Amino acid sequence: MTRSDVRKGSARSRFWFGILIIIVAGWLTFISVQIYANPDNFDRGGASPEELRGKVEEALAVSDPEKLLVTFARGADADGEYAKAYLDKWNAVEKSGTTVDLIRVGDAQAVVARFAAGGAALCSGWNIVRDGERFVLDPAPAILPSSCS
Repeated sequence: MTRSDVRKGSARSRFWFGILIIIVAGWLTFISVQIYANPDNFDRGGASPEELRGKVEEALAVSDPEKLLVTFARGADADGEYAKAYLDKWNAVEKSGTTVDLIRVGDAQAVVARFAAGGAALCSGWNIVRDGERFVLDPAPAILPSSCS
């Protein structure tokens, strides 16, 4: 094996290593663009707790499970059964005086839907959590002091 053969082999391995680096960089760029371009990343939750409260109010007003589902944290319920079941129960109750409020206790925040049914004051709510730059609902019921009256 001559020096010329060693240099050719070394140049050939640098070439293929460079190609491998370009492929990996391209793949990572592609994945990053796909994640960024996913509309779920922009429509999920709200830019502020107030915007999130408004989205919940709208979803409840029109009884749209898709609109309600996008207010929750990613992975809360991939198939939307939670939102559909909640809205089915929401619609089954004869309500009056419905309001959707933003409750703050210290650093904790929640969105609470209040209404009257059968002479009783009722409410349901969810804690607000951050998901990156967005505010979303935690699907577990809110654990904040709030009056249903």
